[in-house]
Amino acid sequence: MRSEWFERASCRGAGTDIFHPDIDKGEIGDAPWRKARSFCKDCDVKLQCLDFCLVYEEQTGRRNGMYGGMTPKERDQFVKVNRRK
Repeated sequence: MRSEWFERASCRGAGTDIFHPDIDKGEIGDAPWRKARSFCKDCDVKLQCLDFCLVYEEQTGRRNGMYGGMTPKERDQFVKVNRRK
């Protein structure tokens, strides 16, 4: 469940399709994520968003979309690196 931090999110009111793009199997790179990154770039609650997502993914095993400025692949890498510490 989202907390009060979501009320301050840069993406509040933006369409969810921006953060959950329909990616073609042949698409490579960052293009599908550019618009989402523009919202996340200077967001004041990016860390809270990332934390929310990581907890959700750990509890449900479901991974998708951009949260905290990171794609699912980027979050995987983030978790791997930080588990080693």
